[in-house]
Amino acid sequence: MKKLAVIALALFSVSVIAQAANAETLVKQPQAALFVLDTSGKQPKLLEGTQLSRSKPRNLCIRIFDVAIQEQNMFAEYFSAPAPMNIVSKGSEIRVDEDKKGFLVVTNMNKADIKDNLITRCWEFTPQDPIGKYNVEVQFNDIVFKGLSFEILR
Repeated sequence: MKKLAVIALALFSVSVIAQAANAETLVKQPQAALFVLDTSGKQPKLLEGTQLSRSKPRNLCIRIFDVAIQEQNMFAEYFSAPAPMNIVSKGSEIRVDEDKKGFLVVTNMNKADIKDNLITRCWEFTPQDPIGKYNVEVQFNDIVFKGLSFEILR
């Protein structure tokens, strides 16, 4: 009976260790997230959700974390807009789809420019930008993040 209890305890311990290892692996998976900042005050304030008004001082931000950072890094963002629009990003290469609803923005980043191993890029929208739902795909070096979206309100 003691042998059975020892074997059961050993199997349980291995299971707990395996689950802990899996949990640690899950935490370290590359991730991307969208968030909205209220920039009307001295300090930006994090807002809930991914809806933002183009008539208020708001920024949409993309954050990537838990990725390997190299000396030279490529950060690409592909935006699908609900209607034709223009996009500006100094220091980046921009490719525009023929219908002016899709934009690929490619930015090269040095390791020294990335703080705390977090890649963050914020966008400001104007009253001329279309209202509606936008989709975003993001790539950092060889890792692609799909299924991100946000909505611009009046």
